[in-house]
Amino acid sequence: MNTVDDLILDEGMANSWMKIIEERFAIEIDEHRRVAFARALTSFACETGETLESLFKLFVSGRLEEAQRFQILHLATNHETRFFRYPPSLSAIRDACADIRRPPRVLSVGCSTGEEPYSIACTLLRAGHAAFHVHGTDVSLPCIDKARQGIYRGHPEIRLDVAAPQGQHEVRFHAWIRDMVTFEQHNILAERPVNFTAPDVIITQNMLIYYRVETRHLILQKLAAMLPIGGYLLTGPAEDGNWNPLGLKRLPNHLLNLFVRVA
Repeated sequence: MNTVDDLILDEGMANSWMKIIEERFAIEIDEHRRVAFARALTSFACETGETLESLFKLFVSGRLEEAQRFQILHLATNHETRFFRYPPSLSAIRDACADIRRPPRVLSVGCSTGEEPYSIACTLLRAGHAAFHVHGTDVSLPCIDKARQGIYRGHPEIRLDVAAPQGQHEVRFHAWIRDMVTFEQHNILAERPVNFTAPDVIITQNMLIYYRVETRHLILQKLAAMLPIGGYLLTGPAEDGNWNPLGLKRLPNHLLNLFVRVA
């Protein structure tokens, strides 16, 4: 059986994988993450009893099982996340929803394993919203499967009012919270629309940085098209690539990029 050390990813095969990943999934793997992806892919090939070349041939020919294709997609994407990761973003969402007299609707794009959507939910609850709908999307099905469980390692900001202990070190969000925080496996660059209409706020952060500037602008334009008049689009600082959209106004904020649809 092959070992990880046996399966060396040469430059030509690496380029072939990067090209097919971009073609099939519209996912770009930047230079800084290629080595990590190559290592992970090498390990996956070893686990499946394939060489990298034979795995590539199965992938291209469409003979891989769906679960294996999803796993390769999972390996190709970044999943770094944590609860309450960037407080200025949560404050901006809270302020954007402050005057909404119905349950706010917030879309989190590139939500990884769900920490961001649940952080948003906690923020809205503490701001006085008894009901809301937060919807998280990610291209990785394993990440979405984990998010739907609502089980995480304990965090000081996750209190007993929103989650209960689950074993020795974990907590699980209460069912009534999980009912208001939904998840969907989705590639924002795909033609299929997100199953979430008329969001009051869309947030995408720490995802755009892994795409070329022109692709960032395409993603932002697709997200902007989902917003109703008065809806907000929020990205992390320096992630928008100097985007200058039509129909949206950039609001002053030195901590993040914040836009509102005006036309």
